[in-house]
Amino acid sequence: MNSGNLIINYLVQLRNGILIFNLFIFIFLNLACGEGKLPSKDTGEWETAVKENIDTTVRVYGRYAAVKLPIRNGVKLWNPTAIAEGPGGVMYVANYTGEIFSLQDTDGDGLEDFAKLYCNVINDSLRYPTSMVFRGNELFVATTQEIRVYEDVDADLIADKSYTFFNDFPYTMHYFDWTFGLEFGPDGYVFAILCTDALNDNPAPDPNRLRGSILKIAPNGQSHERYATGLRYAYDLAFNEKGDLFFNDNRGNENKYEELNYVVKSGFYGNNPNKYEDQGKAIEPFLRLQYGYAPVGMDFNDKLNDFDRTSGDLFIAFYGPDGQWEDGSISRVHLVKNEDGTYEGKEFPIADKIAKLSDLEFGKTGDLYVSQFGTEGAYHIPYKNPMGAIYRFIYMPSIEPDNPKDNTAAVEGNVHHGEGVFKSRACMTCHSIDGSKQLLGPDLGGIGTLLQGGQLLESITDPNRNIKTGFDHIKIKKNDGTIIDGRMVTSNKEYIVMMTIGNEEIKIGRKDIQSSNMIKTSLMPEGLLNGLTDSDIKDLLGYLRSLEGVN
Repeated sequence: MNSGNLIINYLVQLRNGILIFNLFIFIFLNLACGEGKLPSKDTGEWETAVKENIDTTVRVYGRYAAVKLPIRNGVKLWNPTAIAEGPGGVMYVANYTGEIFSLQDTDGDGLEDFAKLYCNVINDSLRYPTSMVFRGNELFVATTQEIRVYEDVDADLIADKSYTFFNDFPYTMHYFDWTFGLEFGPDGYVFAILCTDALNDNPAPDPNRLRGSILKIAPNGQSHERYATGLRYAYDLAFNEKGDLFFNDNRGNENKYEELNYVVKSGFYGNNPNKYEDQGKAIEPFLRLQYGYAPVGMDFNDKLNDFDRTSGDLFIAFYGPDGQWEDGSISRVHLVKNEDGTYEGKEFPIADKIAKLSDLEFGKTGDLYVSQFGTEGAYHIPYKNPMGAIYRFIYMPSIEPDNPKDNTAAVEGNVHHGEGVFKSRACMTCHSIDGSKQLLGPDLGGIGTLLQGGQLLESITDPNRNIKTGFDHIKIKKNDGTIIDGRMVTSNKEYIVMMTIGNEEIKIGRKDIQSSNMIKTSLMPEGLLNGLTDSDIKDLLGYLRSLEGVN
């Protein structure tokens, strides 16, 4: 070997030695600081820490400890959206405000207490990270404008570099333009959901009709296809062990139910039919969810994770009704695949009285991590102050479950007289009760299973407080000075369709529109209960509570 080769060989060995030394130092520092490790259940403080942090206000319907993680330091929780398991089983969370952070156990008691900043999408001029998934060491993040990848090269739990993976889709900075449901398919392709633009008063040009669809994107991000259409605000999708794909969707507009859908390639799922009029008959949801309102994140439990006899089941988080800040829940669905390839499912409650959830994911520990979004600001923007929490549901045989939620609670009042009050106050002018048609206000079928009596009363007496998404008050001024009040049914670059008082649909060409604004007041008038006796009001609420749900 000549002297030149000897020198090169020496330098290579020296470099490798330095790398090994640096790796040793990194591991030592992380062990010393409690970072990058899985929380341990073998510590003496484990059971004490769990008991001290159980949120006893949460109702659980299994042997679960609903532990509210004591995140005391690091990144402030500010409307947490997505949660994902990263390398080594470390859990990562995204804030609606842009920060993405890992959860660390710094005091060794087995519960995460520190949020370590991984990256901030705002630094890349991106908005609303609403879904995340890891591929090895790369974190894929769905935002309003693009899917971006962040990578921690030196394994210090801080992203060192990032790049745009995919941005070939239409968007605006409207508060309804979200990207949801990031997931890798069995073939390595990336699946994502673009929520509908039907309620965007000035949507981006969409010649390929991608919004309101599931996209299938090549592993390198260089090509994509529209995989299924007709989605509303479908927050999440998930593959089961058989490689079959499911997504949930929210009730409203053409969607009559809180839905769980089995994905058929090129299938049309019913929302915004004006946009997808050539897609044929809509596929009905194979399961109508009934243990929550507004499904959000979901995840399949591993077949090897018992978790109180729920292995292989699908877990779903629910945000809860708009404006009802104390509501939210979790359910699970046991799925069975028939010989003809169709699915059947049965839903069971897991927890409720856990307000405004956004996502959930099973961790390597076998526990279920849940992000609590909390109160949001007007127009679906982050709240003015940090808000939210992370829960960790832990199976503990010693815990006694609460009694199952009763969706058929006894109805108080004279239901027959209450129906008369409902009609006499012209409520049925704006509200259907069986999902059969679209009117100015939301359908009230099953409203009694969604809202309790006090919440129903509040929705009537203070209609401006809780306005359902999709039924916002829009005021359009035309070039000729005409004012049109109502709610938006759908829109595109050529026209807007409005539902006005009297349930008249009006198509307005965009060239005729001078301005379009969302009004903070509800289309539902105040004072609807004026002149009624306490008995009348009780009977009206009894009637609403008695309505048979579309579920």
